[in-house]
Amino acid sequence: MKSGFHDVVNDFEILIKEYEFKLPKKLWYDNIVVLSKHIESIFYCFIIARVNKLDGSLQTDLWVGPLNRPDDGLENLSANIKVKIGYTQVLEEDFFKNCESKIINLISGQRLTYLVNSSKKELEKPSFNNYRYTVFTAFILPFCKIVISAAKEEKKLNSKKEVGLIIEKIFPELTGEMSDFFNKLGVKGTKEKIWELCYIYSL
Repeated sequence: MKSGFHDVVNDFEILIKEYEFKLPKKLWYDNIVVLSKHIESIFYCFIIARVNKLDGSLQTDLWVGPLNRPDDGLENLSANIKVKIGYTQVLEEDFFKNCESKIINLISGQRLTYLVNSSKKELEKPSFNNYRYTVFTAFILPFCKIVISAAKEEKKLNSKKEVGLIIEKIFPELTGEMSDFFNKLGVKGTKEKIWELCYIYSL
């Protein structure tokens, strides 16, 4: 069921129509709207607009980083660069439209490229070399690349069922640490996590 909050996506019309941001609606929450844009290679720009369920405050953030699920989990990888766009505890009719204007000012020229370069450096040599970094770079991202390559047709990556079938074929062929990791995660958990990234990639 569509959330009434999702209508705020209309306030980002210019980013969608003129800057080609996509709408990964299957990954939205009741109180969160996400826009995504492929920049280069595995790097993306995400815009996350939200309403706080407890106090009704509104917030918009821009993220640049490698292919990932666009939610609060982005905080756990130093390669994800966050820019706070706007926050208000007062109901402002034009809040998200104003956020769009600020984002357009921010990304004009080559500014996204600068952020991507910072993200690349963090991915190669993280400031915070935590467990999340190891999991993402050693297992999640490589497995996702295998699935994308195996799909051959990009439209298949939009389908949870199609991605699941590809993963089922790949799973028995895994070896070493990758096999150990995904066996612990399980086929079901692997399908869910990898499909989310494939879905964003397919948009």
